[in-house]
Amino acid sequence: MPRPSGSSPRGASAPAATDAAPRVFFALVPDAGVRAQLAPVAREWALQTHGRPTAPDSIHLTLAFVGAVPSQRVAALVAIGVAIPRAGFDLALDTVGDFPRAGVAWIAPSQSPRLLVALQTTIANALVDRAFPVDARPFQPHVTLARQCTSALATTTIAPIRWRVARLALVASTLDRAGARYRELAGWTLDTPAAT
Repeated sequence: MPRPSGSSPRGASAPAATDAAPRVFFALVPDAGVRAQLAPVAREWALQTHGRPTAPDSIHLTLAFVGAVPSQRVAALVAIGVAIPRAGFDLALDTVGDFPRAGVAWIAPSQSPRLLVALQTTIANALVDRAFPVDARPFQPHVTLARQCTSALATTTIAPIRWRVARLALVASTLDRAGARYRELAGWTLDTPAAT
C-alpha cells in the first residue's frame, strides 16, 4: 500500500487528495518483512481454494470499514486517527480459515491482543460519535489472503507469523477489473509495541 510523502503533527502522514466519495476504512498496515512472509501463504491458500491471492502491497488488517464518504467528511476521519491513543503491540497470525459466503480465505490470530481490541473499539466509538456508519457485527480481526475462492477451507492452525504492529492508516478503496486498489489517505506510526 503506497504511503504518501511528508508528515504532519503527531506522527501522521499528510492526507492525500480524495475522490468525490471514496470507500474508506481504518486498517493496520504491516511492514515489508511481514508482507514478504504473508505473500507465499496467500499464494498457497489461494491455490487450495481456487481463489485469487491478495497482492503483497495490498495486505492489511481492517479495523473499521466506513464505506463511501464525501470528500468533505474525510477530514473528520483523519481527526479520529490523530486523536486516538497509538500504542503498538505484537500480533501472532496463526490460524487460516475462510468466509465461504464471501469467497474469502483469511489468516487471523487465535488470540486477539488486548490492545488490538481496545484500538478497534476506540475507533468504532469515535465513528459513532461523529455519525459515521459502523458495522454492527462483532469484530473478527483477520488478514485477507485470497478472494473469489470457490473451494471450502477447513480452519487450520499454522506456524505463527509474528507481526509487530506499528502503523495505522486511513485507506481509500477503488475497484477496477483487476480488483480492489488501495490508496492511503493518512497514516500514523504506533508507539514501540508494548507487552500484551
